[in-house]
Amino acid sequence: AVRCLPSKSMTLIPRCYHCCSRSSRFIILAFVFASKGGGLGGVGGVLGRYVNTGSRSAFVSAVNPSSSSTSAMSSSIENTADECSTLLPSKVMHQQDPNLWLYHVETTTSTMDEARKIVESITTDDTDANPKSFLISAASQSQGRGTTQRNWKSSQRGNALFTIGIPQSAWMVDLKKKNHGNMVPLTLLPLKVGSLVAQQIQRSLEECLQDDKHQGMSNAAPKVTVKWPNDVLLKQSSSTQSSYEKVAGILIESAKDWFIIGIGINVGYAPDIPKEGSDYGRQATCFSQYCNATASSADANDDDDNEEYWVEVSKKLAVDTAHDLHSWLHSKPDEHLSSIDEHSGGAILDKWKSFLDWDMELVLRDTPKRERVRLTGVMADGRVIVKEVETGTTRTLVADYFL
Repeated sequence: AVRCLPSKSMTLIPRCYHCCSRSSRFIILAFVFASKGGGLGGVGGVLGRYVNTGSRSAFVSAVNPSSSSTSAMSSSIENTADECSTLLPSKVMHQQDPNLWLYHVETTTSTMDEARKIVESITTDDTDANPKSFLISAASQSQGRGTTQRNWKSSQRGNALFTIGIPQSAWMVDLKKKNHGNMVPLTLLPLKVGSLVAQQIQRSLEECLQDDKHQGMSNAAPKVTVKWPNDVLLKQSSSTQSSYEKVAGILIESAKDWFIIGIGINVGYAPDIPKEGSDYGRQATCFSQYCNATASSADANDDDDNEEYWVEVSKKLAVDTAHDLHSWLHSKPDEHLSSIDEHSGGAILDKWKSFLDWDMELVLRDTPKRERVRLTGVMADGRVIVKEVETGTTRTLVADYFL
């Protein structure tokens, strides 16, 4: 069953029909124009346009077009297609808090792009009708990106790809009220998000490994660690050395008066990371390198079933992470005895540092010499102090990135 709702009209009476079915969402653009007899009742032809809002593919078909109207219609079709391509996915409200809105698409260019559309749709006139936070997740992305516009490979299904939107006032104003009137530095936002992501990764891995154990399999659990300022790593140790591989990354941007927080977690697969070039970086890992989908799902007997299992794990990770951040931001002081402490800058730092491995050697990613350093301290505003391994020179970093 398909339902189509007419949108607003434009020149030449183009109509944008938003159509939804159980299996897909699509848009039909119908251009209706008057015949020579005049009047809107005399329809001389219809030009239809199909836009698949998941893959963004499109086709145009003409049915009995009027030669006198075709060129004028063509000049309007792209504008109308742009209007319809911004159609938002359907939303649901979180079961525990209707002020957290949840969106999901199968595929998109980037969940950050989708988040910007959601922000554009939020009105400032009626704040009571707006969400306090929102989540948009996707099963795959065609143009995922990381810091400094690096490519985030995510076209394959099976990883957690999502963006959380929070009002800037929730951090800049509301958090200050919960912290005895003291401003919490905005530079702590990526550390707060990083510790929440690390917590969810640790929980999810523990559940998966426990399922493996019940099936008679036993894999060593990796240690979840954080890397300043915006990554989560998995540490695997042997008798001779330790490896630190990237399992998640965080990207924070602003859109109007919202922060949009892009998060990618490698769940079902680890993308290949170049060792040189503009997209070079730390080697990646994923959940499936440590635990098995088949152990957790009796029906997971082939690659397709495994993929679907990891897609479901990814969806849960996205929703749970969004709910954790939303609940922390919007909890009232009288809801928790320790609420004031929970929202202080010191509490944010303490939690983040609980996942930090001080012995990890890091490489400055964007300096000519790519110096090797170790963290020696974290300042109250989130800046870090590092010491160069070769020279012993210390420096304070504000916006640098590590391999």
